[in-house]
Amino acid sequence: MGPITWIIAILGVLYLIAWYLQQTPLQNFLSNCCWSRQRAHDQSPISQKRQMEELDRLYLILYAPRISFTAEEEALPADNRDGITYQGYIKTLTIDLPGATPNNIRLDLSMIGDPMDYQLWLETRGAPGLTERPHTVRNMGAHWLRNSTCEWIPVAQGQGLRLTGVFKRIDRELGSLPRSVSLRVRYGTPFTALYGVQGFIGGARGLAFTVTPENGVIALRNNPTPKLDSAQVYKLGEQQCSVFLQLGIRR
Repeated sequence: MGPITWIIAILGVLYLIAWYLQQTPLQNFLSNCCWSRQRAHDQSPISQKRQMEELDRLYLILYAPRISFTAEEEALPADNRDGITYQGYIKTLTIDLPGATPNNIRLDLSMIGDPMDYQLWLETRGAPGLTERPHTVRNMGAHWLRNSTCEWIPVAQGQGLRLTGVFKRIDRELGSLPRSVSLRVRYGTPFTALYGVQGFIGGARGLAFTVTPENGVIALRNNPTPKLDSAQVYKLGEQQCSVFLQLGIRR
């Protein structure tokens, strides 16, 4: 094999690798699902369970909620050589709901976080030595919703609703923003309702995430979440909470 042939072969391999790495999740799904052209040679019947699993995967790719956040950093006294440490806090949390409109959404939301417990800090700050600020996990869903806005996702980023909430300090109650936030989102569209065994994107329990400034957004998947499971659930698609899905209203 001559040098030119080797060059052509290497370039071909590099092209295939680049093409494979550029495949989006949807392209990968369409290439490998049970209805794909690659599997057309297999004429055996496709079980209903298999079809439903493939639909679950497709809906997850198309409609899975997208979580983003902003953070801020605060300098705190510390028992070290510099006498100071830097702590990151979650300032805003955004949930994008692809395909959603205010009138066709089913959305259950629960959320917990760990802001500083101001009252507990008052009780412990007089103890000998440097006392670390106490952070306790609590329900943050109501706090986030009270400071939230609803708007359309920008056209360049897709279609659907965007919920953005701001975390705030509360005098004599919340002495800081949360260092971490965990949430469970059970989101359903008219499409999931139509085919509807699970009814929600990601299954009956929806999708869970944890957010920290250090590690970003992490999907919890099948991890146990006992504290999150015990948090209050807000059914935003129902009448009593529909105000939070009204576009352009700042609370």
